Amino acid sequence: MDNSHNVTELYKLENPLNKLLEQDAQLLLAQAIEAEVKSLLDNFTSLQANGMRGVVRNGHLPDQHLQTWLSHITIKLPKVEI
Repeated sequence: MDNSHNVTELYKLENPLNKLLEQDAQLLLAQAIEAEVKSLLDNFTSLQANGMRGVVRNGHLPDQHLQTWLSHITIKLPKVEI
């Protein structure tokens, strides 16, 4: 696999405050996603004909990478099956 690309990585500031902001952004986003999934599951509490729940949580999707103004952060997205 060819890893060459035309993207130049910018200078990254490394200090404790930036690391703290990165961790807090990751935590805040994870909490918001979990709350959204919980709300979705609460709204779909109906049962199918066979008595099982119609919408269920089933692990996580592969890690997703987001670019923020500060750095890249990695998040886990819950997998929901309908």
